[in-house]
Amino acid sequence: MDTREDATGRIAGGSSVLVLLGFMFLLATPLAADEAATGDGDALDLMSLYQLAADADPAIHRARARLDQAREATPQARARLLPEVSLSAQIQESWEDGTQIGFDQATGEIDTLDFETELDSTSYGVELRQTLFQWDLFIGLDRARAEVAEAEANFEGELQDLLIRVAEAYFNKLVASEVLATRVATREAFEREKERAEYGREVGLAALTDVEEARAAHDRALSDEIGAQRELEIAREALFELTGREIRELAPLRAEIELLLPEPDDIEFWVERARELNPELAAAEHVAEASEAMVSQARSGHYPRLELTASRRYQDIDSDNPFQVRDTVTDQIGVQLSMPLFRGGGTRSEVREARAGEREAWQAVKQANREVRRATRDAFLGIRSGVARVRALEQAVKSAETAVEATEIGVEVGTRSTLDLLNVRRELADARAEYAQVRFEFLADRLRLRRAVGELSTDYLERLNELFRDA
Repeated sequence: MDTREDATGRIAGGSSVLVLLGFMFLLATPLAADEAATGDGDALDLMSLYQLAADADPAIHRARARLDQAREATPQARARLLPEVSLSAQIQESWEDGTQIGFDQATGEIDTLDFETELDSTSYGVELRQTLFQWDLFIGLDRARAEVAEAEANFEGELQDLLIRVAEAYFNKLVASEVLATRVATREAFEREKERAEYGREVGLAALTDVEEARAAHDRALSDEIGAQRELEIAREALFELTGREIRELAPLRAEIELLLPEPDDIEFWVERARELNPELAAAEHVAEASEAMVSQARSGHYPRLELTASRRYQDIDSDNPFQVRDTVTDQIGVQLSMPLFRGGGTRSEVREARAGEREAWQAVKQANREVRRATRDAFLGIRSGVARVRALEQAVKSAETAVEATEIGVEVGTRSTLDLLNVRRELADARAEYAQVRFEFLADRLRLRRAVGELSTDYLERLNELFRDA
């Protein structure tokens, strides 16, 4: 009877050349044996790896910086609606000289006189401006809020993606280690078969074809081992990319895991839940809301603007001309109305542009909806098929082991050939490698389902982490 997992995450239930190159490669890189050489105290479990990645992963730090940057849109939009107060001051000194018509006291007649004047002026004041009506500023605040909501949804998605990336890197490393161990064991077994066939040929008990088949199987196994070693190194690099550290030892998965099915076992339930909670879909909807606000802002190019102004200004003028000396205080208050009449068709063009952006944004929502539906269904079906695949491959491994034992006996008594034994050994190696892969794919699909519905959290990862303790 299948155990299940409910919607909240609670658990309820040239052969010589190839050989030479292969051994050179294996000597240059560590084998799976060093994976078990480190003590348990040095092995990282899933949560420990996540904590390292959360501190060191550049992608999540970039996402956090983008969120902090986006959050400033709201106070900036609000600031445009609040009063603006400015202070101004001016100090000016001027000199003037020339001629002018005036009364010449020396002659008592009207004449052209030379003059020279020096004037010192000091002024300072404060001005307040308050927007009373400017439609694009009011709509701009709504647009900013939508953009911040989009950034927060995207950041939530980045956080959940980090959990996925950590888990997949962890799983890939363990799979690569298990596959490499299997390939090493297979290559060693084929090497023994090759040596036995070569010895049998020398003493006349084996045919040349048996020797060539054993050599070919050994070379193929060596090639598989080299490929597995490369996959292991790739998996290690992925861990370094996440953490900035060389990580070679991870806690292994328990031999027995519960094959948990989603609860409820209803794919449409999970699809609807994803439509409600998926952060990418929410971000797309916020983008559409912001695009609607952009249309309204573009239309505001036709609307009037009303502004209140108030100021007080002090001015002190000192001059050698007594008629220019003054000390004044000027207070002003007023309301300014401006109404755009014609902008060369620019406003209409901006409205058309904004409407096109709005249509694009809503189509992006539709696309995101379909992508979320596909991802949710894929993960759900992956869990369901994963249960059957794990069980089938577990039995396949047991059957292959039995087949190897029976074929070994058959070879000894002469009823089976060396080729038969090589084939069943290869089938056993492939079955073990695939079994290791499918177990982790099953766990990854559980995480992907949570990610699709926007409910993947560190708490859920902590529960999954129990499978990597006391293994």
